Amino acid sequence: MIKSIILSFSCVVAFLFADSNPLDGFNVVVKDLVVAGKTVRISPFKGIGVVTVNLCFKNAGEKLSPKQKECLVSLLRRAMGESTKSKTREQMQAYTREHNVHVSFGSSDDNFTITGKCPSDRLSELFHLIKDVLFHSQFHDFDLIRFKNEMAAGTLQAMQSPDAQLDQLIKTIILKNHPYGTLQKTYLASLKNISSDDLKSYMQKHFTQENIIISACGDINEAELSAQITNVLKNLPKAFNAALPVNVQVGGPYQKHTQAFPVPQTLIHFLHAGIDAHHPDFFALQIAMGCLSNPNIGVLWKKIRTEKGLTYGIGAGFAIQDHYNSFNISTSTQSENVEKTIISIKEVIADICETGFSADLVEIVKKSFLGNYKRSFASTSHITTRLTNYQLSDRPVDFHKILIQKISALTTEDVNEAFKRFLKPDQFIIFVVGQ
Repeated sequence: MIKSIILSFSCVVAFLFADSNPLDGFNVVVKDLVVAGKTVRISPFKGIGVVTVNLCFKNAGEKLSPKQKECLVSLLRRAMGESTKSKTREQMQAYTREHNVHVSFGSSDDNFTITGKCPSDRLSELFHLIKDVLFHSQFHDFDLIRFKNEMAAGTLQAMQSPDAQLDQLIKTIILKNHPYGTLQKTYLASLKNISSDDLKSYMQKHFTQENIIISACGDINEAELSAQITNVLKNLPKAFNAALPVNVQVGGPYQKHTQAFPVPQTLIHFLHAGIDAHHPDFFALQIAMGCLSNPNIGVLWKKIRTEKGLTYGIGAGFAIQDHYNSFNISTSTQSENVEKTIISIKEVIADICETGFSADLVEIVKKSFLGNYKRSFASTSHITTRLTNYQLSDRPVDFHKILIQKISALTTEDVNEAFKRFLKPDQFIIFVVGQ
């Protein structure tokens, strides 16, 4: 979710696990602190000498930019940290090198995140930089012209890819006038509408006490961290008053939409209604996704790629966002095999709904899922991102343990019944881009 864009840092990666068996659990400690009335989720690890902090502003993300200024948040992400009232760009870089601190900026469709990293004894220097950037960033016209040119060039290049064409087709059919549905040509046209005052105004309106989510991991001095966060919070506006978009509903009945594009491999995308993070079958469906499309062992992979040789790869999974959830199957094939591939995928899905996944496959996928989940907590950055995402989804403080317990307890019947309840083969919308 977080895209790093500026400044240097001597990265310290700490592997935090005492055992190698993914089913035994792991030694991640997570707790909530109340700081100036806000819940701050932290994972303390003593002795590793590094701290990572996330300040995430909910519903301030890339796709929630104002109308006629659809690229505003992307431009903000690029422009933040270049200079402040007290420091030029060169002075910012010198400061980060001198104190070995790092600040980066990222935005998803929904949220905007400031990530700070530092040695554990440089927390005050890190927050000095964060506050300088957050409250005193300067957006000079000559910088903005350069950034806009860079973004326009990148967008024009991206528009030539078949993946971008597929994305535009889906937006036109499904998302339409929703903020998530901004077309790249609209994005390009909006560049000229954004001024430095727009960027500052957006920050003042969307970066508030009410919608900030704070997470930290590492060698944390809780008293010092609380003091630094309190100082940030008291300088933020209190209320978040931005209007939020309605939720997008994805549903059939079966449709097919095609767009010609001169590429040797035609893209095929199946779209189906999705789930949210609190769906009652959330855990079972995560395992079903692995049984469906994990490389080499997933049913789609084996049937479509290995046995029939119709594609080099095929994937399936959920897109879970604040205002849009979907289930997707994506692949590509030679243009003469498009119909055969679509029919074959539909047959595989229908067969799974009828007969289910095998017990052996479910157990393999469960073990793989839990092993990968454990390894995804391999550094302070990974853990802090997890803590942030779980807060965004209103997950409890011990969710990492709950997930392991829930996945471990799943039976083959649980997974198969969840998949049958969820998946409606006649509700797919299919998008085809190619020759």
